[in-house]
Amino acid sequence: MKKLYTLLYAFSLILINPWGGSRGEIWTQPKVFVVLLIVLSNLSFLWEERKLLTFSRQWKICLVLWGFFLTVGAISTLQSPFPERSFWGQDQMGDGWLYWLLISIFSLTNRLLLKLHPELFRCQMRGLLIGAVVVAVSVFPQVINWQIDYTATNGQLVGNDVLASTIFRGQQPIALYSHRGHAAIVLTLAAVISLVGWKWKLISDRTSSLALFLILPALLFTNTRTAIVSLMIALFYLLGRQYYKQLIPAIFIGLLAISAMTFTRPLDWNRVSVAQVMSSRDPLWELAVRGIQKRPLFGWGFGGFGIAYPFVTNPNNTPEIVNLGQFSYDYIALNGQVRTEKIPSYKAHNLILDTAVSTGILGLLACFTLWGYCFYSVIRSPNIGIEAVAIAYTTFAIAWFESAEYAHIFWWALDFSESRFQSSKFTQARADSSSF
Repeated sequence: MKKLYTLLYAFSLILINPWGGSRGEIWTQPKVFVVLLIVLSNLSFLWEERKLLTFSRQWKICLVLWGFFLTVGAISTLQSPFPERSFWGQDQMGDGWLYWLLISIFSLTNRLLLKLHPELFRCQMRGLLIGAVVVAVSVFPQVINWQIDYTATNGQLVGNDVLASTIFRGQQPIALYSHRGHAAIVLTLAAVISLVGWKWKLISDRTSSLALFLILPALLFTNTRTAIVSLMIALFYLLGRQYYKQLIPAIFIGLLAISAMTFTRPLDWNRVSVAQVMSSRDPLWELAVRGIQKRPLFGWGFGGFGIAYPFVTNPNNTPEIVNLGQFSYDYIALNGQVRTEKIPSYKAHNLILDTAVSTGILGLLACFTLWGYCFYSVIRSPNIGIEAVAIAYTTFAIAWFESAEYAHIFWWALDFSESRFQSSKFTQARADSSSF
């Protein structure tokens, strides 16, 4: 049982299908499949021990909140201009209504399982760290040779600086994900998990140091500033009071790395602006707000920004959309001909806006109520510290987005609020952390 969960959680970060025909088939669907296997394993073990199950008030509240969010999401899906896209999710992102149903079962069953077997937390943590180390190691060859993508078409080009897998040179290193930003957040969360395990005495100093020795350089190579910022905030929250002297040089290195990443980006030095330097999301955010204004209550369905984009890109004209592709859409032009336009992004790159444009204001309230309650439950539990993972994730998603390739890590971190670990070292570590 323990080895099974270690293996499953490791594969939830690293499994890919090298022969897939799209980004979703290569990088997203295999990881979602592993989450499904975890859910099935949870249900199987819970069924075997069903006579021992107890449903606490906290678990029931989570069940109700998940039900509320999924109900709003179902209404959003049914009212969406493209309900199938909302149900299944966009190919690469993968976070349609069905995915969130899977995550709800993942979270609720894992809560019950950890309550019965809190020792499994260590196994799950070990699996995530093993997976993250593999992700980190996979980054380094791509730094040397950007044409490495670990797919069956590895090294094959279909255009100038474009691989057959559709990965662009500027998106490398992607590790075992469809974008370097996805790899960056996984490495960030793994770094925080490693430090939580070290602080709780669940992993040794040597293991934690080895993991961080591989994870942190790989994270820097992903060249993702938001990930560095989210890691700094999470570490300050987790270790700031007790280890502030050690954090000062770490924060300095982080700020130095962010500065280097900012000014080594390709910029038009003849017209440098704050928006250009900071990779402004303003155009995307403006479109997202426009989409929310058109459908304020229930939104456009999951993946709402990509669904809404054809309808809001031109404020003076709403075209007749005849087909919504994965990265483009077909519409009838004024001359009666069918034309195709690209969808530049399926996400607004802001967690709040993406949630609101997908499920409306009601969905946003439902989602944040669920997040808030789960977060509150963790910080009120004896297991204080693990919420730093959620802090890193949320900070990152404020300027990025959620994806089915890694969202399960966030919910895993919020599942430990009712468990009790019996290790004396762990209990003492929790007592020490609570005293600061």
